[in-house]
Amino acid sequence: MSFWIAAAQLSLRLPFAGSLKDRRHVVRSLTDGVRGRFAISASDLGPDGCHNVAELGFAAAGSSSAELDERMGNLEKYLYQREEEGEFEITGFSLEVFNYGDLSN
Repeated sequence: MSFWIAAAQLSLRLPFAGSLKDRRHVVRSLTDGVRGRFAISASDLGPDGCHNVAELGFAAAGSSSAELDERMGNLEKYLYQREEEGEFEITGFSLEVFNYGDLSN
């Protein structure tokens, strides 16, 4: 059986975040929303101490590339829909889906 992994990186500009507390609020809202809607891990990658930009990482595992393409496509749609709410601007999104290997014994 093949084991597939998807990894995505999201770059954000936070024009209305006047403090690290504002930044944490936006980032936590996004990461909690992703975790709650999709079976995808989400993490704040930094940069530390900067309140007006953020890098987020997302990862998922599955049994096929088609499954992960669909899940990560839904993630991307969700992120762009959230962008329309105006709390942040997406400045970059990259995605990679790859075969990790065969798990058969």
